[in-house]
Amino acid sequence: MKKIQSKPLFLVIVITLIIITFIAFESASNRATLGLYSLLKIPTKIVSAVFKTGYELLHFKSIANENLRLQRETTEIRSKLATLNEALAENKRLREILALKDRFSSRPIVCRVIGRVSSNWSEGLTIDKGLSDGLHEDMAILANGALIGKITGLGKSTARVSLITDPEMRIAAISERSRQGGLIYGIARGRCIMKFIPKDADIKVDDLVVSSGISGIYPKGILIGIVLDVKTEPNGLYQFALVEPATSPMMIEEVIAIE
Repeated sequence: MKKIQSKPLFLVIVITLIIITFIAFESASNRATLGLYSLLKIPTKIVSAVFKTGYELLHFKSIANENLRLQRETTEIRSKLATLNEALAENKRLREILALKDRFSSRPIVCRVIGRVSSNWSEGLTIDKGLSDGLHEDMAILANGALIGKITGLGKSTARVSLITDPEMRIAAISERSRQGGLIYGIARGRCIMKFIPKDADIKVDDLVVSSGISGIYPKGILIGIVLDVKTEPNGLYQFALVEPATSPMMIEEVIAIE
C-alpha cells in the first residue's frame, strides 16, 4: 500500500526536477544568447557604419563629378557668349565709325587704341597706324562722332594722339546753340575749359560745344563736349566755361583719323 502511494510522489518529484532543469537550461541559453549579442553588437555597428560611409562617399563622388561637368559646360557657354558679345560690340562701333565717312571729304582711317597716357601733365593715346598707313601730324582724331584730339607724334606703324584734355591742347570752339566762341584748353583729368568768352556772350550750362573750323586743323561742327558750369574771369573781361568731353577718351577702343 505504501509502495502504491509513493509512486505519485515520485512522479511529482521527477516532473518538478524536469521543469527546474528546463528553466535552468532556458536561463543559461538566454544568457548565452545575450552574451553573444553583446559581443557582436559593436562589430556589427562598425561594419554597418563602414558600409553606410562607403555608400555616401560613392554618392558624393557621383554628385561632385556631375557638378564639375556642369561647371565646365557653364564656363564654356559663358566664354562663347562673351566672345559673341565682344564681336557684336566691335561690329557696332566700327559701323558707327564708318558712318562718318559721308561727313568728310577725305577718307577716314580707322585705328585701334593700343596705349594710354594720363597724368597731370599729359593725356594721350597710342594708335596702331602710322606714316606707312597715310597718317600725318595734326590730323584730327574722332571717336563716337566726337572730337577727342589730334596726332602729335608719328612712327612708321604707330602714332601718338594728344587728347583735348591735354594741358597743351588748344581748339577754337563755339556754342552750337548761340554760336558764341572761345578757345578750348585741356586741364587734364578728363576736363576742358573754354576761355576768352566775351563777358556778355550767351553761354549756358548744357550748351553743346563744337569745333569752329577756324584753325584749319579740325573740321567745323564736330562735337567737343557739353558745358557744365559758366563763370566770370577775375579781371571781369571774359567768361570761362567748364566743359566735359562728349566721349571719354580713356574708354574708347577704336578711333578714326580725318583731315
